[in-house]
Amino acid sequence: MNSTIRVMPAQAPEGKQWSPVQGSTFTRLLNSNSALSSDEKEQLTTETFSILSDCIDPCAPASTNTGLVIGYVQSGKTLSFTSLAALARDNKYRVVVLLAGTTNNLVEQSFDRLRKDLDIDGTREWKLFTTQQKGFQSGELDRVNMELSAWRRGSPRAKTIMIIAMKQHHHLDHLAKLLSKLDLSDAPTLIIDDEGDQAGINTKAKKSEQSTTYATILALRARFPHHSYVLYTATPQAPLLISRIDTLSPDFGNVLTPGSQYVGGQDFFGQGGAAYLKTILASEVPDRLDPPTEPPPSLLAAFRDYFVGVAIGLLEGDEQRGKNRSMMIHPAVPKDEHLMYVRWARQTKEQWSGILQDASHPEHDRLLADFEKTAQGLLPTYNTNCTYADIAATLLEAIESTAIGELNTREKSRIPSIDWKGEYSWILVGGIGLDRGFTVEGLTVSYMPRSTGVGNADNIQQRARFFGYKRGYLGLCRIYLTTENIDAFTDYVSHEESIRGSISHHLKSGGTLKEWGRTYFLDQNLKPTRSSVILLEMYQSRGKGGWITPDHPHDDPEILATNRQVADDILTDFTLGPYAEAGWNAKQAVPAFSDALSLADMMPYIGRLRYKWPDDSLQHSSILLMLGRLASEQPDMTCSLYGFSGPWSGVPSIRTLNADRPAKIKNLFQGSNAATNYPGARALVSLETITFQLHRYDLQTADKKRTLKDVPVLAVHFPDHLIERVWVER
Repeated sequence: MNSTIRVMPAQAPEGKQWSPVQGSTFTRLLNSNSALSSDEKEQLTTETFSILSDCIDPCAPASTNTGLVIGYVQSGKTLSFTSLAALARDNKYRVVVLLAGTTNNLVEQSFDRLRKDLDIDGTREWKLFTTQQKGFQSGELDRVNMELSAWRRGSPRAKTIMIIAMKQHHHLDHLAKLLSKLDLSDAPTLIIDDEGDQAGINTKAKKSEQSTTYATILALRARFPHHSYVLYTATPQAPLLISRIDTLSPDFGNVLTPGSQYVGGQDFFGQGGAAYLKTILASEVPDRLDPPTEPPPSLLAAFRDYFVGVAIGLLEGDEQRGKNRSMMIHPAVPKDEHLMYVRWARQTKEQWSGILQDASHPEHDRLLADFEKTAQGLLPTYNTNCTYADIAATLLEAIESTAIGELNTREKSRIPSIDWKGEYSWILVGGIGLDRGFTVEGLTVSYMPRSTGVGNADNIQQRARFFGYKRGYLGLCRIYLTTENIDAFTDYVSHEESIRGSISHHLKSGGTLKEWGRTYFLDQNLKPTRSSVILLEMYQSRGKGGWITPDHPHDDPEILATNRQVADDILTDFTLGPYAEAGWNAKQAVPAFSDALSLADMMPYIGRLRYKWPDDSLQHSSILLMLGRLASEQPDMTCSLYGFSGPWSGVPSIRTLNADRPAKIKNLFQGSNAATNYPGARALVSLETITFQLHRYDLQTADKKRTLKDVPVLAVHFPDHLIERVWVER
């Protein structure tokens, strides 16, 4: 085999299955990526080795496992799994199977990339097959057997078998049946599931049945006694929320780091992203019962943004450098809408070309004035030497040289491929054809006049084809969305960072994905994924501000003793002063108060509190998550603390438990008193930041036969603008 260079110790690193070595296949791939900086190549190497070292050891006895690799949308997952395949070959994996999406254009896109990036035609290290167009049939089994035999006799020229299959049950069933005729018992195999959260997850899990594609994936896996199944996705909610005993539930995980040129959710929907966002009014979204006859103003504005960007690209020589410019129109799924937008694109192209060619046309000056206004909006965000005069002189060529394509199955059963090399500029219209996994080369302007649907967070994020490696031309990018979609994407970005951060921290601490507690932020208007695949029960905190209190803080003697100590430490370690208003009597005065405590300093104390009952513990976990995020995002944030009653105040207070089992505290907060001007404990809050109230009560049982002394109760108040909904696994 190829000479190898060890880049990891011979001894497997702590927590890893084994230690891979680097050979010529991975080295060649790495060196061929001239667009990567040395730091990015080092990062890619580190992450690829980490993933493969979690996979099965190809030289160990037969076993199987499942992994999950999490990236961002359009962040380089394809390069990661291509690198993983290359390193797998260097380490004597004999078979690589890629499940490459659910549409033919995705499969063909993956086939072409792998063929090019691995230099399959030039190196003769691979034997490449595809299930497309009935490409893998019984006749190919002899060729596969030939390579398996070469591996068994230790031939230095044995090729790695790579099969690229559509993730569709007919394709997978056919492949599994063919492979059943081979002896694969000694063939270490890597199965890569691109967009691993889609199609393959069992959608009938709640019925204790198996969905069709899921069943065929299980059948395919059963053909390989010695394999790793690695799911790649930017939206990991579905594979993380299925049952832990499901065969697709990941045993190990990795979180990919995007390169420096990556532009993602934080750039468009975080601070500073407003410059790239444009609003599609609700009145401009087509009504299917009464479709419009003219293109809406926002679509015409998007066309102008796009053509100005194309003109700049032509002036800067992008076409000669083999680059592309493209615009994506992504309406709802029905093809009639696609046709309507294609017609508008063609009509607009024809009309504007005609106007620009005829200086005497009555609309000529107005159209140029509109383009000048557009350029004035784009140029401040894009660094170029082009003037508007240069752009205006190139607009006609920019418009006339733009191709328009419809990506769906209107005329054929197959979604057409795009000839990126044949044309520099494209306007693409489509639904599923432009959805998850498909790369739109050189995308600058996106127009998405559609609703958020049922609000599944993973589906919404996968529509973000406008993310990608475009830092160099970010200033030309404009995204046209409805307000509903802008809000949804903004909320998702917060959720995405939450889940990635939680998983990364857990994995770096030595944990596994099986052990990771499923906990993350998610806006109340969104759901993590389709409900049909979720078997884990999740606690959802409320999404509105107000007081949050435990129901049963008194129910375990050992926990109660711990919480008393926490309360004592808070009162000892933080400086509190008296707080009272005119007219309050001694029983109503709050003897301990501060509105200038550090939230970050309070966090360790709050984290030490414990509760017996699951709902109290889950609620407390959600509070800690929200407080932790606030403290990390705003390290200088202060909070307010009120101390009520208890041994330190000299004002004893008794509360009664109700008759429920387990019992709850009745009337935790002292009520208002108009005679003494006391507003009630609930009203003692900060409207700007977090408020804590530490109550210490003697609790009397409902039958008044027993009294629990000195029970500390921590109440937490979130203003509306600081609250977030948190999902926590039960």
